[in-house]
Amino acid sequence: MIKRLLLTIALFAGGTALPLLSLAAEPVAINASMTIQVPDRDKAAAALIGKAEALGGYFSSFSNDTVTLKVPGDRSRELINFVKADWTPVQENYRAEDLASALGQTRARLKAKQELYGRMEKLLVAADAGDIVTVEAAATKQIEEIEALKGRLRALQHRVDYSTVTINFRLLQRERPPAEGASPFDWLNTLGLENLLREFEQ
Repeated sequence: MIKRLLLTIALFAGGTALPLLSLAAEPVAINASMTIQVPDRDKAAAALIGKAEALGGYFSSFSNDTVTLKVPGDRSRELINFVKADWTPVQENYRAEDLASALGQTRARLKAKQELYGRMEKLLVAADAGDIVTVEAAATKQIEEIEALKGRLRALQHRVDYSTVTINFRLLQRERPPAEGASPFDWLNTLGLENLLREFEQ
């Protein structure tokens, strides 16, 4: 709990604490979410994806309003600084999740399953014809569970190795001219302000 609080503070602080804490003994998954105002979503998304790739990462999803990026954990601060340098975030959220317990439990379960499967292999050698089918079925089930645990372990480790940075886009809005009154520019008044307003709204 204390480690998660310290990491979250480091993310908000924007200093050098984040890379140091990311390399701490206990594995941590870093998640950042930012909303930025942009005049062109496609251009902004291309720049963000390019930066993520330059940092050794990639984009995991992309839509009209959001791009989700994955970057090495010790490079996440560089990506966040890049976003803040080019755009002004209107909303930010940072979270650091300690995955030490989840990784430890998964490794322990995997080891136990592998040891049990090893004993089943020995049973198969000594089993008679009537028991072979039963032992083989149990061994097959253990193999499936072992592979599932290996997949979970890989997924957890990937969350530690690669931080997730989600960027939400908010398009800049054009300012609407005053609805009433004359324009300070005489040439606009000669064109008819009301007509211009109607064309602006189309």
